Amino acid sequence: MKKVFALFLCLVMILSMTACGSKATTETKPANTTDSASSGGQQAAPEVPALKGPGNVTLKRLGYNTAFDPNTDINAKVLEESTGYHVEYFMLPAENADEKLLMDISGGADYDAVNVTINQFRTLVAQGALQPLDDLLEVYGQDILNSGHSEDVWNALRGEDGHIYAVPYMYPADHEIANFMVARKDLCEAAGITEMPTTIDEFYDMLVTLKKFYGDQYIILSGPFYQASEANEAWAIPKTITAAFGIYSDWMVNDEGKVIYMTEHENFPKMVEFMSKLYKEGLIDPDWAVNTEATLKEKFSSGKTIICCGNRGLGDYAMPALMENLKLTWDDIGYISALSGPDGTCKYMETTAFNFVTCIPKSSKNAADVVNWWNLRIKDDLHITIGDEGVHFNYDANGKIDPINPIFAEERGNSYWYLDVTSATWGSELWPARVRKSASQWHAFSAVTVNADTNRIEFVTNEFKFKPATEAYSKYNTTLFNDLKDYLLQVMAGIRTIGDLKTFTSDWTNAGGEEVRAELQAYYDSNK
Repeated sequence: MKKVFALFLCLVMILSMTACGSKATTETKPANTTDSASSGGQQAAPEVPALKGPGNVTLKRLGYNTAFDPNTDINAKVLEESTGYHVEYFMLPAENADEKLLMDISGGADYDAVNVTINQFRTLVAQGALQPLDDLLEVYGQDILNSGHSEDVWNALRGEDGHIYAVPYMYPADHEIANFMVARKDLCEAAGITEMPTTIDEFYDMLVTLKKFYGDQYIILSGPFYQASEANEAWAIPKTITAAFGIYSDWMVNDEGKVIYMTEHENFPKMVEFMSKLYKEGLIDPDWAVNTEATLKEKFSSGKTIICCGNRGLGDYAMPALMENLKLTWDDIGYISALSGPDGTCKYMETTAFNFVTCIPKSSKNAADVVNWWNLRIKDDLHITIGDEGVHFNYDANGKIDPINPIFAEERGNSYWYLDVTSATWGSELWPARVRKSASQWHAFSAVTVNADTNRIEFVTNEFKFKPATEAYSKYNTTLFNDLKDYLLQVMAGIRTIGDLKTFTSDWTNAGGEEVRAELQAYYDSNK
């Protein structure tokens, strides 16, 4: 009997060793996860909370500010019908969103899911405010784990402890001119301007000509356009203009492989002096420092400004109103893309990156249902995001999705706001249809991105697009960026000068700038 028992124990040990030695079979599944079954037999599932289930819980989801009510929009109903989960939606304010987010999360607000920028996510990770998702994804999120994302994507969503703390919502286009300017061609042509500028000198001449012709009848240039996402950061100086000075991000890598901050770029003083000159000469909006997305849309749609900083989203709200108010057509609208400097420099950062990420606060008591909700959503993404064949879209001769408007725009136009997690292929399969949801978006996208002059515009690799959360970056970078924005606005308005750059740099260092640089340099060196 003892021999039989001993043989039984040996068999158990062999089976156990075989199970532990097995490898995951799906390459796109993130590291640090395990298959539910292995060659040695069925493994025990991780210990995670049980589902309450659709219909038994109301989830609360926080997202960025938008112009419509997400609780009454038709897409909330579509999402509930598809997944069975009832969700209450909340928005961050248009202004001071970072501060409100951190205050709410640190105060234990009872959100179950928060949709945030990658930098906001890194800050929340550093504060220990989020729940790890590894085991929850393993049990309730297999479709998410197997949605095709690379290991780099998943690693970027880990904390320094190795755990996954968010799911990815990727930016859909790799090389989009996401920030541009919209111009009233009718007013430009009346002033003798027949072509949109492509260089910084032509742009300046355009502003001067418009000012001389119209005086104070119009605001010549309104901006900046703030919209939080990886491709549309809250820049005080539009990327349309920074491109001409070779500045494409707050953190860059120079030709020697050294990580530098924007203020250390050799053309930074010239860029700031250029913007200060525009302000002093009355060529840009005197309210530049206090403009919001809402005020820009109002100024442009009402005909108060000739040129307005924006992106594709500006058109959805402002363009129809502008055309209706002033009886304009598409022939009256022009676009100014990334500008070139006197030496031909035109650098624009690629848009391969996270658009947003979605995570679960530690305070949530419904984490299992949140992950299940995400998983159900990604399984039915075509219906939720695009609609139903024959109703909202058809397939063209090439097998591509061709939206049927106006019903596609009316019933799926706002579905982008509800996106929490996307597959690796959604940008190539689903998103091209979404950009056709309105004439305004497609007109701008076609003019600025589809027909972009890639011989003139240099798309620069974002070296840090998949950098994992690290302590100093998470702790200091948002403050550093906001301080930079304030400094730029103060110099433009004449409150400070470029001569104060030395003081700014000293303050920047004291605020953790060098610690962040050290982390970025180490990451870059280990990945080059």
